[in-house]
Amino acid sequence: MKKFLVLLFLVLSTLTCFSQVRISEQGKEFIKQQESCVLTAYWDTNGYSIGYGHHGKDVYAGMVITKKQAEHYFEKDIAAVQKSVQKMIDELPYKCKFSQGFIDGFVSFTYNVGSGNARKSIFYQRLKKCRVKDGVINEEDIEYAMAGIKLSIIRCAVHKQRRAGEYKLMKTEFIEEDVGIPSA
Repeated sequence: MKKFLVLLFLVLSTLTCFSQVRISEQGKEFIKQQESCVLTAYWDTNGYSIGYGHHGKDVYAGMVITKKQAEHYFEKDIAAVQKSVQKMIDELPYKCKFSQGFIDGFVSFTYNVGSGNARKSIFYQRLKKCRVKDGVINEEDIEYAMAGIKLSIIRCAVHKQRRAGEYKLMKTEFIEEDVGIPSA
């Protein structure tokens, strides 16, 4: 039985990307700064929103929540977005380790635009086309993909600022040994 479990673990571990998607506290703070905490429901482009950009069938006109409830919604929403980003990374045609800054930027972007829009974005389409040789991602390709974040889903000036911030997050710590890109 032990051998079976070890074998199962080894097989499953090869099916996922090296990067485990977990947003850092810095990434969470970035999203909170971008979203702001609004305790009364307001109309957003896709319906009512509350807290740190939480929306869904549970949000309605006139709804009021506490700061504690806003934090709860935020953590719940972040968990769902992390799973979505993990799936997108796992579906890339290559495997490599992404830096924490890259993960933070990717999660922020997906939190803001939604999983469906993130999948269709210029950024993700470019990310899927990065060339990898011997586990090392081509530096020009990843730079081109990350630059795509600044062009993706900009509906207003605030989005342009946010995309620039997400790009900056992604560039943070990107060149490091375990990412597979040689240090400058």
